[in-house]
Amino acid sequence: MSGRLFTTLRDREGLAYAVGSFYPTRAGWGRLAVHLGTAPGNLARAEAGIRAEFERLRAEPVPAEELARAKRRLLGSHALDRRTNARQAFYRALYELLGLGHGYGDRYPALVEAVTAEEVQQVARRYLAEPVVAAIAP
Repeated sequence: MSGRLFTTLRDREGLAYAVGSFYPTRAGWGRLAVHLGTAPGNLARAEAGIRAEFERLRAEPVPAEELARAKRRLLGSHALDRRTNARQAFYRALYELLGLGHGYGDRYPALVEAVTAEEVQQVARRYLAEPVVAAIAP
């Protein structure tokens, strides 16, 4: 609830009831999905707001505190999701299937910590340039 989309589109602009995103890990191509619940009259402004935040990510480096907060969230959820033997086994098998090796989870924290604001911007420029939008309404 402290992320860029949430604070801008929900808190500041009042365009959404709920805002979130997810990136399902798969072999091969993937997708970043952003979901937003809004009133029908706010749909165009909400979509424009998402596009504007993607553009901002492409145009401006992520501020140091925002990047640090994102890293803490990723690493915290990584640790919490691996508290049981069953979840640890699941991820070791998944990493093998993805070709990363079963020890990838042990390397993950260092890989996250090494990410720079410039790298985030490069990835945003490459992968967030042409979002596909789908609106679902009653």
